[in-house]
Amino acid sequence: MDVKELINKLEELKVPKSYYSINGNLSSDIYVLNQVYHYWEFFYFDEKGNTNNYRKFDNENDACIFFYNKLKAEMES
Repeated sequence: MDVKELINKLEELKVPKSYYSINGNLSSDIYVLNQVYHYWEFFYFDEKGNTNNYRKFDNENDACIFFYNKLKAEMES
């Protein structure tokens, strides 16, 4: 999966764009997926500016699958 496909799948799930940021700006209470040089990082950025549940991925596919599953679970809860 790549970022384009990830965004399409999140739209299908009706995940509000205010819930996440992909290679974008940070704001509070948001799930973040960023490409940093040769790796990808995931974290939740809370209202106090803390980085929570940080994960690092070696490739886009693994990062996108993890991100999708995390937001899908969030929407189901």
